[in-house]
Amino acid sequence: MNEIFALGNLAHRSKFIMKLKSLRTWIFFPFVFPILLLMRIISPIILIRTGGTYGSRIGHFAENNEIYLCEKDHDLHPKRTFDIFFHPFRICNYQLKTMWDRHPDLKINQFAWFLHHGGKILPGSERYQINTTIRDAKDVLIKSKIHLKFTHKEQEDAQKELVNIGVPLESKFIGVISRDSSYLKNTLPTTNWSYHNYRDSNIENYLLSAEELSARGHSVIRMGVNVEKAFKSNDPQIIDYASKGYRTDLLDIYIAAKCHFFVSGNCGLDSVPIIFRRPVVLVNYVPIEFVRGWYKNSLTIFKKHWLIKEKRLMTFREIIESGAGKLYYAKLFKEQGIELIENTPEEIRDVVIEMDERLNGTWETTEQDEELQRQFWALFKPNFKPHEGNPIFRCSAGTKFLQQNKDLLG
Repeated sequence: MNEIFALGNLAHRSKFIMKLKSLRTWIFFPFVFPILLLMRIISPIILIRTGGTYGSRIGHFAENNEIYLCEKDHDLHPKRTFDIFFHPFRICNYQLKTMWDRHPDLKINQFAWFLHHGGKILPGSERYQINTTIRDAKDVLIKSKIHLKFTHKEQEDAQKELVNIGVPLESKFIGVISRDSSYLKNTLPTTNWSYHNYRDSNIENYLLSAEELSARGHSVIRMGVNVEKAFKSNDPQIIDYASKGYRTDLLDIYIAAKCHFFVSGNCGLDSVPIIFRRPVVLVNYVPIEFVRGWYKNSLTIFKKHWLIKEKRLMTFREIIESGAGKLYYAKLFKEQGIELIENTPEEIRDVVIEMDERLNGTWETTEQDEELQRQFWALFKPNFKPHEGNPIFRCSAGTKFLQQNKDLLG
């Protein structure tokens, strides 16, 4: 009963905040109406659009803005358009905000919030809004430059912080993160985020991989904010940056941007290495059809789908053809009688080893392995919806993961 009461309070607070935003929009509407009217009058000459940077969620804050700039580089936005962005009132990472604020092609002005929300009251407002996406449906990321850079001082400060937490200057380091529910519960408590819980995974299952990477001479940095569990190890090269009070906004971005590669359990922070074009290992990935098919520098392994009533695993073909590969809410898996099974420590270790050996040039593949990749990715179809868009599949699944699950290819 206490949980139901708590969820009811969260829903009530969330509705209150929405009403407050709506009230604020109406209060300021008379002041912005002349500007909105002028925007419509001059739109045949220049179209002024407004939109948010999604600054409260780091995955969207990173990738939406980067993909927007890549699309702009390739002239994929309407001609004679002037776009103005605004930040939300809560920012997830101020280092990333600072870097976006100084980018000349991302015009940011907080007054755009009033234009954006005031404009929604008027008919035809969609034309005057910027729509960004975390999915590279237009396949521009691989063809574009990196848009963010650290200043000399930021690099110096970050390198000093790394040394202070135990990462030698010349060491190759790997960022590791496992999604849990603690971050959203603590930072955005007015919303019930339990629908995302199907993406969670146990950080303890990543320890075997961390020990393997340490044995190979790498520093391993466990990342995250407000995490549920500590990452316990006596190995000095395995650093629980998230639990020991080491983390800073600067280091979060610097580690993700400069790592040898990044290991992520389906978490928003993995968008940061992607916008800096760093290799990523994605584990416990679900929904499987939302995989970043366009991103070549990645290896992915997926949660398995257990049919509770039938007491068997679904094949990958069944997952896709049934629509389970696009389920986006925890309750929908439950309604369909599907239990999601996390990757084992050994599965995570194997795909991490593969990435390390691919990067150092010692990985060897066979024609049989390539054929398994072809069979697996042939199950997926390009999807051009804004959220789900995979224009092409150039990523790879973990080799041993496919070898050990040939029977699930269906």
